[in-house]
Amino acid sequence: MTLLLNQWTLNAFYLAAGFYVLALAALRFERLSGLLLALGFSANLASVGIKLYGSWPMQAPHQEPFWLVLCLAGLGLGVLLSGKRDLVRGLLPVIAFLALYTALFPKSDYLPFPRSRTVFAHLMVLLSGLGKALFCAAGVEAALFLRRRKKGVRPLRPRLFGRLAVWGFISFTLSLFAADTWSYLGWTSPVVWREYIMTSVMAVWFYYGAFLHLYLLQSWSLGRQAWFALAGLALLFYFAYLPETGQFLMPRFLI
Repeated sequence: MTLLLNQWTLNAFYLAAGFYVLALAALRFERLSGLLLALGFSANLASVGIKLYGSWPMQAPHQEPFWLVLCLAGLGLGVLLSGKRDLVRGLLPVIAFLALYTALFPKSDYLPFPRSRTVFAHLMVLLSGLGKALFCAAGVEAALFLRRRKKGVRPLRPRLFGRLAVWGFISFTLSLFAADTWSYLGWTSPVVWREYIMTSVMAVWFYYGAFLHLYLLQSWSLGRQAWFALAGLALLFYFAYLPETGQFLMPRFLI
């Protein structure tokens, strides 16, 4: 068993989590909140970089919580620059919560995988993190859609949560193809079904595959589609996020 996390990786992510929480606390001050979000993204990127440098050329699939938060923060910055401030305000609580949970419950070790030098091992983590981040954004946007409709206000972007989920499904599917290719190169089998993470991930894929059909066929109303996308947040957290985390780890600076 090889220890993957070092203290530099954790310290950088603790710093990122702190900036994300401060960005949420400073939500009323848009420029300050955006600056803190950018600082959190930078520290998060440094943490991921240190993590990759320490394990290269090996790859650990449970790096995904770090990548998921990074992709969410990057998505938040992109949304902020595009002027969708309400979506950023909805994303910040999710970013702060996942960052804190990842910092306190990291998975610290992994079994080195064969043939991890292939680029598909690294593409899998990046595309999976991006896909899950887009699913999260779809759920948040769906919640905003439902809240506006309940207040009798016409939604500004009635189809945005669907588009986010579709792009998330595309990225997530590509990550599965990358994982299958990596698995074939390492084990001469496209899927290692005895891994519980693989079966839980497929539950998420089938769920959003069903949403894709609802979205394209328009067999459900936008309201029902929004509830479906919102419910996906809980499914995503339970089946695709929690299995990648570990036991509680008290930060050293608090000991």
